[in-house]
Order: sequence, then structure tokens, then C-alpha cells
Amino acid sequence: MESMTGYAVVEKTTEQFSFSVEIKSVNSKYIETYLNLPRFMKDDEYEIELLLKKRYARGKIELSIDVHDWLESRPVMINRQLLKKYYREVSAATDELGAKDRFSIDALLSLDGVVQKERSTLSDRSRSDIFAGIDLAVEKHIKMRLREGGATRKDLLKSLASISRSLARIEKLSKNVSRALYDKLCASLEQLMKTRPEDTRLYTEVAILADKQDINEEVQRLRDHIDKFRQLAGGEGQTGKQLDFLAQEMFREINTISSKSASSEIAHLVVETKNSIDKIREQCRNIA
Repeated sequence: MESMTGYAVVEKTTEQFSFSVEIKSVNSKYIETYLNLPRFMKDDEYEIELLLKKRYARGKIELSIDVHDWLESRPVMINRQLLKKYYREVSAATDELGAKDRFSIDALLSLDGVVQKERSTLSDRSRSDIFAGIDLAVEKHIKMRLREGGATRKDLLKSLASISRSLARIEKLSKNVSRALYDKLCASLEQLMKTRPEDTRLYTEVAILADKQDINEEVQRLRDHIDKFRQLAGGEGQTGKQLDFLAQEMFREINTISSKSASSEIAHLVVETKNSIDKIREQCRNIA
């Protein structure tokens, strides 16, 4: 079981620079990817996005790559034509002002456009190092999500055990409830009419009314959902959507049990069960 929240960072050095890869994720109904890349890696954005979507099924995944401490010097070029133009203009202005102090060539070199550095380019080896760093960061990130998922699994199974106990008590309390209600309704009907009715249709209607409060089918379906949930929660892989769907179905069955049963004891157990299912549904929103 894998949580949707997690964090990982990897720092490495290539032949050109040092870099870090940071991955963080939060809950999301579907898979969303957000990339913060250096300008010289914009062409790799699509490939990195595909890589993430292969490794993750759900969650908002944000990956950032920061580059720093360039180890190689970039080629430098001096725009001689522009430097000469600056020199002529500054010399003429100095003569006009009658300034005694002459200007330094360093001042001209700092003017805009005189010194030009070539744009940084990513070597094939550095690109390979970065993608290796991404793979390592993803592995670390998934390990953290799995650790959090393991803790979530324990909480889910604990809530599931509580639901199973309540369901066993509900089943015990509801045993033969239809027959008991049928007998009670027949007795009331005979008392009301001062005699035993001859019309069998009345007894048929009473039987139908009593059957409407029978919750055996709902109890069985709820037990089946619990078994399936336990099976999925104990397995591997990204099962968050399936678990969330089963939790919704469990809530549907317990709601039906609540509406069909007239027992106050069962009503209290239903409240406890709903609370446990609510906890499960909340936790399922953080399972990948």
C-alpha cells in the first residue's frame, strides 16, 4: 500500500555542475505532474513527465531540478566593435568635460553587451547523470510513500476489525427478526379484528411488510465488502481507487441496514460502524 504524500531529495555532481532533484507529492484524485526545470532542460520536459506517469498512478507530483556551482568555464567573447564605440564616446565626453582623471578600461568592460558569455549547454554525460538522479529520487520518494502506506494499512485494518465486530453483533440481534415481526403483526391483526381473518391476502401483506425489515442480504453484502477490502489492503500495488469504492459500498449497505431496522441496539451499532467507515474513507483519499 502506497501513500500519496511523500518527499525526497537527491544531490549529485556531473562533469559540468552540481545539481539537486527534489520530489514532493500530495493527494489528488488523479495523477498530476508539475515540473520546475532549468532552461537548458526544457526539451526534456515531455520525457520526464512520461517517466513520472509510469511510476505513479495517483497524486499531485512536483519535481524540481536546481543546478548550481558550474565546474566548467563558459567561453567568453568581447564585442570589439561595441568596445571601440564605447571608448570613442567616453573619450569624447571626457575631453568635453576637461576631466583630469582618465577612465579605466575595466569600466568599459562592465558596460552592457561588451563581454558576452556563451549560453550553457548540457552535455550528453551530464544529461545522463541528471536522469540517473531523477530515478534515484523517485525510488527514495516511493520508499517513503510505502512507509506511510504501511502505517495507513494498520489503521485501516483496525477500523475494519471494528466494523466486523459491530456487524457480528448486528447479525446476532437481527436473527429471525422477520419471523418475530410477522408473528407480532399477525397477533395484532387478530386482536384488532377480534378473530382470525379468513382472507389469506392479509397474511401475505403482513409477510411482505415483515420481510422489508429483513437485513440478512445487506449484512451478507457488507461482509463480502469487508473481506474484499481486507484482501486488497493486504496486497501490493496501487489500490486506492478500489478501496475508496468499497468504502462507499460499505457505507451504502450500513445506511440500508439503518433504514430497515427498528432496533435501538442496532441503531447504536450502525452509528459506530458509520464512524469507522468515515475514517476509512478519509484515509483512502491518501492511498495511491
